Parts: sequence; structure tokens; C-alpha cells
Amino acid sequence: MAHVNRLYQILYPNQALVASQLSPRISPGITWWGPSAITAQAGVREIDINFRHPYFNIDEMLKQMVPHADGTPKRTKFICSYRVMEHMDFDAIKNLYLTNSEANVLELTPGSTTRCTRPVLRTYAESRPCSCW
Repeated sequence: MAHVNRLYQILYPNQALVASQLSPRISPGITWWGPSAITAQAGVREIDINFRHPYFNIDEMLKQMVPHADGTPKRTKFICSYRVMEHMDFDAIKNLYLTNSEANVLELTPGSTTRCTRPVLRTYAESRPCSCW
């Protein structure tokens, strides 16, 4: 089975840019880091796979994204965990995914909303890939 390489920007619990062969619908907080104290909640933005910035060594890390010998996908390869936000191209941001410890995933997609009116979503308005103001 061919696995698709993807880029994600982790927003919470730690900032990072990672490559992964996991679907964004799989709970990143549970699946990517395994069972540990920091896996209960996560905020992750999917990034366009064609995004490149000289600060990040994306192409080199993508070369290392090969499935394991048993055919399971490569979970995570950390590209960078320092100063990620300031080097991000906001046009490369796709959807935002919020997860909890029960492996529920809330996907926030780009939209034409001019004002976020739902209180729960307003909390994440700064990270949501749309003009929410």
C-alpha cells in the first residue's frame, strides 16, 4: 500500500513542523506520540506538501519518509521545533485539526465567514485558516 507524505504544523502542546504518512483524521495527540502525559490534546494544521522555506529542511526529511518494513506508515519525522510560526507561509495552511484524549477530531476548514460567532470556535480563530475577523 502506498502511503502519502504530508506536512503538519503542530500548534499544541509544542510548536513544530513535521512530516508524516498518517491521515489528519487520525488523532495526532494519540497516534503520533504514543501514550504519554502530553498526548491528551493537540492542535495541528495540515500544510500544503509543496510548501518550502529555506529555514526548513523539508526535502531532506521527506526523503526519509518511507514505510516501516511491515508496511505500516511512518508516523512522524520532526523537521523543526523552533521558530516555526514566523517562517510559515499562511497561504500554505490547509485545515486545522483539534483532538482530545478520547481520540475525537474536530476539523476546521477554510470558509468565507467574516465573523466567528460560535464561542467554542472563537477560541481558535487565530489559527483557523480563514479570515475570521
